[in-house]
Amino acid sequence: MDTISVKGAREHNLKNISVNIPRNKLTSIIGVSGSGKSTLAFDIIFAEGQRQYLESLGTFAARNLQRTERPDVDEIKALSSTVMIEQKQIGKSARSTVGTVTEIYTYLRLLFSRIGSVKNLSAGHFSFNNVFGACKLCKGLGVEISVDPNSVVDFHKSLNEGAIYENTFKPGGRYFNILKTTNKLDFDKPIEKYSKEDLDFLLYSPQIKLKNDNQGFVQSYSWEGLITHIIRQSKDLRGISKTKAKKSKKTWIIKSCSLCNGSRLNEVANSSMIGDKNIGYYANLPLTQLVNEIKEINLPVAEAITTRMVELIRGVVDVGIGYLSLNRSVDTLSGGEAQRIKLARELGSDLIELIYILDEPTAGLHPKDVSNMIKTLKGLRDSQNTVIVVEHDPSVILESDHIIEIGPKAGKFGGELVFSGTPQGIIKSSTSVTGKYLSKEKINFDAKSRRTPTDFLSIEHATLHNLKDLSVNIPKGVFVAITGVSGSGKSSLINDIFVKKYYDQVVFVDQSPVGGMVRGYIATYSGAFDYIRDVFAKENKVNKNLFSSNSKGACPDCAGIGFETINMHFMADVKMICEACEGKKYTPEVLSYKYKGKNIHDVLEMTSEEAFSFFEDDQIKKRLNMLTEVGLGYLSLGQTLDTLSGGESQRLKLASSLHKKGEFYVLDEPTSGLHPSDIEKLLKLLNRLVDNGNSVLVIEHNLDVIRNADWIIDLGPDGGDMGGQIVAQGTPEEVAKNPKSYTGQYLSMSYN
Repeated sequence: MDTISVKGAREHNLKNISVNIPRNKLTSIIGVSGSGKSTLAFDIIFAEGQRQYLESLGTFAARNLQRTERPDVDEIKALSSTVMIEQKQIGKSARSTVGTVTEIYTYLRLLFSRIGSVKNLSAGHFSFNNVFGACKLCKGLGVEISVDPNSVVDFHKSLNEGAIYENTFKPGGRYFNILKTTNKLDFDKPIEKYSKEDLDFLLYSPQIKLKNDNQGFVQSYSWEGLITHIIRQSKDLRGISKTKAKKSKKTWIIKSCSLCNGSRLNEVANSSMIGDKNIGYYANLPLTQLVNEIKEINLPVAEAITTRMVELIRGVVDVGIGYLSLNRSVDTLSGGEAQRIKLARELGSDLIELIYILDEPTAGLHPKDVSNMIKTLKGLRDSQNTVIVVEHDPSVILESDHIIEIGPKAGKFGGELVFSGTPQGIIKSSTSVTGKYLSKEKINFDAKSRRTPTDFLSIEHATLHNLKDLSVNIPKGVFVAITGVSGSGKSSLINDIFVKKYYDQVVFVDQSPVGGMVRGYIATYSGAFDYIRDVFAKENKVNKNLFSSNSKGACPDCAGIGFETINMHFMADVKMICEACEGKKYTPEVLSYKYKGKNIHDVLEMTSEEAFSFFEDDQIKKRLNMLTEVGLGYLSLGQTLDTLSGGESQRLKLASSLHKKGEFYVLDEPTSGLHPSDIEKLLKLLNRLVDNGNSVLVIEHNLDVIRNADWIIDLGPDGGDMGGQIVAQGTPEEVAKNPKSYTGQYLSMSYN
C-alpha cells in the first residue's frame, strides 16, 4: 500500500478522525499547541507500530521489553516498524559522551589501538570507563569539582560580623562555636587580612578531633574547613535534596582535570600518539574540525576505520551540532541536541522501510541550521523510509511532501482533521489557522518605539566553555533577546554565568516540568482550587477538606487517584479506571454536593475558560484569567501536571508572575513547541511583563520574537570554538544591517 491508513482515532482529544499518510514521504503534522498533533503521531501511530512489533516476539523476548496497550483507534493499515526520536536526554550519566553514544569514540579507540605509537594497547586501554584507561585523579570524568570561596565567604567581614554565608557557620551556629574552641583565629579581624596559614585552616582544614574541658567534663568535637565540609557533604550535588542542590550550585567551580587536562584518560593512554597528537586532542576537537583531522590520516591499515568515522561524524555535523566534541557529556545536552544525536545515529543505519516519527526536530536550531535539518529529513525519506514530523517551523512545513493539520483549537476544542494535502493547498485553505500564518510569513505588532534601558547588569571577562573573554552589559527594563547559531555560547553566557551571578535578582523560567506527581493538577498549581473548595463548602455547609482528593473525601479504593495500577510482572504495568468511583476520585457523598448543578468532578472537567465563566468568585476568576492570558485556557482544571509539555510548563510558571513588578525574567527558548498563533500570545505576554515594570530576557532563535525585542545581543559568529564572541548588539533594525551576523542576515530577509 502507498499510504498508512488511520481510521477512527479517538485517543485523548481526537474526535474519531480518519487520515491517510503517504509512505516514503516527508509528512508534517501541524496545529496549535494542545490540538492533538502529538497524540496522532506518538500515541496512535508510534504506539500501535510498537505494539504490533512486540506482539510478533515470543514470550521470552517480550519479557524484558515494555509492552504497550492498543490505542483507541478502529484500524491502522500498512504500518511497519516505527522509530520515535523525541526531545529527551539520552542519559544522566557524565560517563556517557557524544563520542560513546554515536560510536565515533569507539572507532577512535580502535584507531589508536591499531596505529598509536604505544604498541600492545587494546581499545580498552583508551576507554575512560575502563580501569586500564581512566585517569586516576578524575576517575574518567575529565573534570575536577571545587568550591568558589567568594560564593561562601564575604572576605571584607570578620567571623563575628557573619563573614560565612552558611547558616551553621554564622555567629551562634554549631560550627561557629566549634571553631571558637580551637583558639586559632581572630574573630574580629576581616577574613581578607588572615595569613595564608589561617585562611587554609578556615577553608581547607581536614577533619580534626577537638576536646573542650568545661565545668569538669570533657566534650569531643570535630572540626573541618568550610570548603572541606561542603565538598564532603554534597560532593557533586548527588544524594541531597533538589532544593538544596539548586541553592548550592552557585558555590561550585567545575574545571578540567589538572592531571589529564580533560581527556579523561591516564598517562599511558595519553602518551600514545598518531603523529604528534594523542587521543585527548582528537576527543576535545569540535566535530567540524575532527572530520578534517581524521581525513588526513592516510594509512592503508586505518582506511576502513577512518572511512566509517568520517561517515558518522558527517551525520552529526549535518544535523546542526558539529560544534560538539566527542568528550561532551550527554547530561549537558539540551533536549533538541539529544534529539539530533539520536537522528544522526539513525542516518548510519542500513535499514529501510521504517517509519521515523520526530518531535520538533528544529527545536533549538538557528534559521541558518534549519536548511541542513531539512536535507537530513529528506535524506531519511530518500533512503526508502517514511518520515513524520510534529513541527511548527514554516520552512519544514513548506518543504514537506504532505501536511496534516489537527485543530482547529486546543484541548476539547481541537482533535479534528482540519487539513490534509500539499503545502500549496494549505496556504490557500480558508479553514487552516496555520495556512494564514504561512501566507502572512511573520508576526508584527503595531509599530512601537523601542524601550530605553533603566539600568544594566554586567558580565565581565567570561571564559566558560567557548566564551572568549566576553564582557557585556545586559539592559534592564526592556525586552532583550540573546541570539546566535547553535553552540555559539548563549546558554553558557546566560544560564551558566548570568543566572548564577545574579541568582538573587533574576527569575529563571525554564521548560522543566512543574511536577511529576499524578496528584498535582492545574487547579491546585494555579491556586484556584482552594477557593473552589471554599465555594463548595459554603454552598453545602460542609468541611472544605471533603473536596480534596488527598483528604477524607477521596475514594478509598483508589486513594483519590482515579485509577489503579496492576502489576503485570514481566509485562508493563496496566492502569485501570477505578471501578468504585469510575475515575472521578471522590466518594459518592462528596459527588452528591453541588454548586450551580455541578459537582466537584464536573468542575475539574471544565477548561479554565469554561470555569472562568461558571464561577463568580473574584479570587477564582483572577487565577483562572492568568491561565487564559498565557494561552492555557484550553487546559482542564483536573489535568495532571505530569502530562504537560515543556512549553506548557513554562507558561504555567509565568502565569503566577503576571502581576509582579521589578522582576528580571530569564526564559530559555520559550517558543519551543509553540504554533505561530501561540507565539503571538506569548509576545503579548512578554511585552506586558515589561510594560508592568519588569525586565525580560529570552534565549531565542525564532525571528518573530527577535524582531519584536527592544535589544539584541548576538553571539557567534559560529558554534563551538568558532563562537563565544559578541557579533552584534543593538535594536533589531541595527542588527539586521550587520553583515557579520547570521541572525542579522535572516532578520534582514524577514523585513523584506
